[in-house]
Amino acid sequence: MQWKGHQVEFLSWDKAPNNRALEFTLPFTTGVNPDVNSLTMYNLTDKEFGYFLQGRTIIVTAGFYNADASAKNGGIVAKGTIKSSTPIALDGTDRTIQVNFNSFPDISADTIKVKKVKKVKVGIKNDRKSASGKTMTDYISEYNRKKQAEIDKWIRDNPNATSHERALKRKALNSQKKTHSAKIRKKYAKTKKTKIAKSKMVKQVSYVNLHYKAGTKALTIIRDVAKRAKVPLGTVKLNYNHKFANGYTVGGKPINAIKKIADSANTPVFIEGGKLYVQEMTTGQKASLHLTPETGLISHPTPSDDGEYSGQKYETQSLMRKEIHVGALVYINDGIKNYGKCVVLSGQREYTTTTSTVTFQFVPYAAYQKAQAESLKKAKQMANEEKAKADLKAKNKRVKDKAARGTVKNKRTKRHKKGRKK
Repeated sequence: MQWKGHQVEFLSWDKAPNNRALEFTLPFTTGVNPDVNSLTMYNLTDKEFGYFLQGRTIIVTAGFYNADASAKNGGIVAKGTIKSSTPIALDGTDRTIQVNFNSFPDISADTIKVKKVKKVKVGIKNDRKSASGKTMTDYISEYNRKKQAEIDKWIRDNPNATSHERALKRKALNSQKKTHSAKIRKKYAKTKKTKIAKSKMVKQVSYVNLHYKAGTKALTIIRDVAKRAKVPLGTVKLNYNHKFANGYTVGGKPINAIKKIADSANTPVFIEGGKLYVQEMTTGQKASLHLTPETGLISHPTPSDDGEYSGQKYETQSLMRKEIHVGALVYINDGIKNYGKCVVLSGQREYTTTTSTVTFQFVPYAAYQKAQAESLKKAKQMANEEKAKADLKAKNKRVKDKAARGTVKNKRTKRHKKGRKK
């Protein structure tokens, strides 16, 4: 255990005095949920009991050593900070405590929101209305009705007027209508311009979910989300850099969003050494361990497939080996069947005063590669279908917009023709 320049060791060997009673459980899995390690310490003194405070660092080293520790195959199997501690026994000299620890920092579960600022004008309300409540159109229509009544009265009063005289009368009244209409429009345009000049631009602020435009790639989104949410990233190397044809909106927990985006890119996500890795989990691994009954294998592999690997996922147990972890490549042979080179998917280390084992799930490397290839093919197919739908949607929108523009143009043309006939 370490904290601020201090270090304390608790050794649990078969030989006294380094035979402290302790137990630990150390899971290792893929995904974005940090594995919670559990450590139980027995027979602590008052001083030792006080060491286990939240935030202090615990380092677990495990493996096999000879009597004088001159030969070993052990090493660090877990490191992290204490998240919680629970006293179990405080009777007499028997002071027992259980602590939970992991190496990943606490990440906010809040959905990422971004500030959206829009400038709007204020101070313009009903700018086409006068103080009486009438609009510009109301005034023009009222004047036109008055002039139409005048020509109707003139025709009644002059029943013997020729068609030429009636045409001249209509022309004179139409001229008056146009002059009045232009005067009213000019007046209202000036009023509106004055109001716009006096109006103010204000900022309208809102907070919306983080959104990326169409065509943004998965790698860009993952790095940006991690930066905003302060997620410590390790290597990010996607099997397929998926392009989101319709854009992408981030919702829910940021770390879950990263997992979802990585899934679309057909790339595993796992936590190791306090960082989140988004990459093929066998990257950089070398198959150096040959696991047999002679080197620590203590059970025959049993099928534990969930359908992903066509019945070729297995579970087995061996003595504590630090070489077994997520993505490790291990040769496995139980003496009955040689499984060849295999990929470790997940597992759990367990240590008590009487046992020191690691139980883990694995799949033969060939089956793993086949499943990855099929998954990648499916991901690319889905991406192509998404792009085709997006392209069709954009095409339909262009056609619809063109038709709408044509409709507006036709209406404008009809109005102009109607005005010329009058």
